[in-house]
Amino acid sequence: MRLRQSAALTVAAATSVLAFPALPASAATAGNTLYVDQKSASCTDAGTGSQANPYCTISAAAAAVRPGQTVKVAAMSGVYAETVTIGRSGTPEQPITFLGLSHNEIRPMLAPAKADASGFVLTGVHDVVVQGFVVRRFAPGTAPLVGVRDSDRVTIDQMTYGSRTGGPSVQVSGGSGDLTVSRSRFIQTGGVEVGAGAHDVLISANEFNRITNEAVTATDAPRTAVTNNTIAFTCEGSVRIDGTSPGAVIENNVITAEHKADTGATPTPDCATAPASRGQAEVAVSAGSVSGSKVDYNLLHPRSGGFAYAWAGSTYPTAAAFTAAQPGQAAHDVDVDISFDTTSSALRLPAAATAGIDSTDPTAPGVPSDLTGVKPVDHPEVANSGGVRDRGAYEVSGQSSASLTLTTRTSSMQGPPPFTVQATAWASNTWGLAQAAYHFDFGDGSSVDSTTSSVSHTYTSPGSYSVTATVTDTLGGTVTSRAQLVEVKPAADLTVGTSVTKNAALGVTVTSTLTSPYVLHPNYMVDFGDGDLRYLSVNELTVQHQYRAPGTYQITVQASDEGYRSATSRKTVQVSSAGYDASIAPGERVQLFALPQDGSTPANTGANYTLGAWAPFLPVRTTMLPQPATTVSAAAITAGQYVQLFSLSKDGRVFTAARNLGSDNGLLKPGEWQQWDEVTLADQAGALPGITQLSATTLGNVVHLVAVAKGRVYETSGYQGGWEWLPWGDITGTLGYPADVTSAAAASIGNVMHVAMLSSDGRIRVGDADYDRRRWSGGELTAAVGRLPGKVTQVAAAATPGSKFHVVALADGKVYEAGGDYAAGRWTNWGNITAETGLPALTRVAAAGTGNSLRVFGLTTGNQIMNADGNYTLGRWTKAQRVDTASAAGPVNPFSSQLIGDLSVAGR
Repeated sequence: MRLRQSAALTVAAATSVLAFPALPASAATAGNTLYVDQKSASCTDAGTGSQANPYCTISAAAAAVRPGQTVKVAAMSGVYAETVTIGRSGTPEQPITFLGLSHNEIRPMLAPAKADASGFVLTGVHDVVVQGFVVRRFAPGTAPLVGVRDSDRVTIDQMTYGSRTGGPSVQVSGGSGDLTVSRSRFIQTGGVEVGAGAHDVLISANEFNRITNEAVTATDAPRTAVTNNTIAFTCEGSVRIDGTSPGAVIENNVITAEHKADTGATPTPDCATAPASRGQAEVAVSAGSVSGSKVDYNLLHPRSGGFAYAWAGSTYPTAAAFTAAQPGQAAHDVDVDISFDTTSSALRLPAAATAGIDSTDPTAPGVPSDLTGVKPVDHPEVANSGGVRDRGAYEVSGQSSASLTLTTRTSSMQGPPPFTVQATAWASNTWGLAQAAYHFDFGDGSSVDSTTSSVSHTYTSPGSYSVTATVTDTLGGTVTSRAQLVEVKPAADLTVGTSVTKNAALGVTVTSTLTSPYVLHPNYMVDFGDGDLRYLSVNELTVQHQYRAPGTYQITVQASDEGYRSATSRKTVQVSSAGYDASIAPGERVQLFALPQDGSTPANTGANYTLGAWAPFLPVRTTMLPQPATTVSAAAITAGQYVQLFSLSKDGRVFTAARNLGSDNGLLKPGEWQQWDEVTLADQAGALPGITQLSATTLGNVVHLVAVAKGRVYETSGYQGGWEWLPWGDITGTLGYPADVTSAAAASIGNVMHVAMLSSDGRIRVGDADYDRRRWSGGELTAAVGRLPGKVTQVAAAATPGSKFHVVALADGKVYEAGGDYAAGRWTNWGNITAETGLPALTRVAAAGTGNSLRVFGLTTGNQIMNADGNYTLGRWTKAQRVDTASAAGPVNPFSSQLIGDLSVAGR
């Protein structure tokens, strides 16, 4: 034949790529390969492209490659934003090969100022193979994705093209000859354009699917061969031989122009004109090109009402009409309206299209296998009407699918050398044929041919290897599996590195570095040294933590890998807070608690008014506290300097924990928390269904807990920090109050506990428990001092010296206070604290007394915590200030934004 297959395709090295077979590995021998891997931490364009120090770009390798060498781009190494300009040549015996493993992607549009750039440019070269790359461009432009000019013996093989922006995908120009474009997929992009001066160009075994112009054009390009391609749904004609291009061969193709998109089967391409009005014939040969040209052995279905052929300016709707007018042309062409399986990624011949099976011209030039690497196979159920090769880009075979499974002693295909894998192949054969042979390509230049389905292989050098299996049945039909990736990393230990940065509010940021040639186990451990242990994903290498108290802590980070190894890193950190120290020092103090709406960890801050300092908000110890807790809490400080905190769980149980605010008592250090204990156990206070609110106060070292449940108010008591609680007592029942209480609050004066109770009708009643006289008394406060304007939603309570009991009420977001002077036997009228202090509208209110001051805290609709203080010695209120600012306690959680559900405060 005048048109011969490129020598480069015959001898070029190739390792298996996704869905493609391996070609002979003569060029990819040891010491004959340049490596490219932009994801490698050791990549450098200033090096020599070794496996240990690969190039970062393909362009750097292109500038260094020599005859006989292969540029191997690491599998799964991502998108290369560059235009690869190839200016070096090989020889017929030692071609230069650019090999993309598992379809490495080139996107020139991502490079700076390269919106209309090509992916590969080959100018004035010879004996070069470019194989196994995806080339895409989505920005507007007309430059070819691959451009070849004035070059000989060049093969562009096993590529995938994607560009919806105009222009050809492959452009051959100048004096280029003996050039092959083969076994590639052109998907909704431009086709192949062969320009003036080019000659002997073979375009074979390609899929052209929804091409935006014409699939193949050749102008003034003698001896262009278009064979064994599948061309479907083009916007314009399928194949056009134009100008003076004699000796063209257009054979063994499957061509269908009918737009299945019109029936919803296949998406419509981006056509500049309406599909029905395009007017071109599917195969057109100009008058200057008919000499020595041949059109035959095609499955060709034109658009309805369109032309199948144009020959020297005359058009023909059918093969019969064309053959009658031009004897010898299209004599074996058949019009078949093929219904492709568009759910598949490939436009394969369906089994019913028997006219395309075993019916080709065996003398037509082409490549030795179909697009996926399957060699011609004789279909046992279809009579031959030509050569055993099928028409189009895909061979029909009983080998319908193949799978490859790799196993090793680890669960992931990654580890250091020597790294041994067991490869097992399986194939399905719809013709009922047995499998005769298995070919395993391990991607490192070695392969194994076997009659059994499972073989082992040991990698001795680091690298990224793409492994495929090709299975052959007894008729010679082959099918190749998808590639599996094996990552062999340089031998090294598992290492764990840790850095610690101190933040405000006793917080730290811990950043870990984990390295191993094996895959790391998915979680690693961080022990912060304060009893808080966390297991984190290896993808989450930075974590923040807040300590509950100043101190020196050892942070331990531990990780393990699939090599059955573990490693540990330890760092010591010292955290301190002057505000924390002041908050537990003697003086007028409050302890403020904020419970997040999601029921997660309560936060605690404290203020020492004597020293004028706030502690930062810190997490409360949650040992034995069910998570999530509810947003209901209460707190009180005993005479023995314990703050007792209560929290309600989601299932209605009450838990308590104590914090030591005094000196080291042998049980708890200053500032330390106990673990949580349940108050509502059967042998303690007992269950109390329907709790909606809690309040607490102390008489000496005895803690009294008040709860609102189903409209009634109950009370239990226990010793500070202890775990023995008396059974619930019904306060409303004892006093004869109606069971419609919505909010209650308690405070103590001497040995008397005072409880304010808000009813649903806005009335506020007070109950007084005199433990010296062992009796309850009470009355309606609103009858004495009047009812508040608006809807009252909550009451709080506090006591100050001089037998003064303060009832604080929240009505329509405003805060009011009425004081009961039990020594003088009178109550003051309601005072508007909001108007006096400038408090914004509140959703929650809490109160505590220290010295002769009433401390009022509130939560705004904007999730801010406010404070205003009434000094009864000076007879004035302070202006409202935020607590959760840097000048006071800071944010409730410095590492996240939490919505607060409840506030409680205790003072002494």
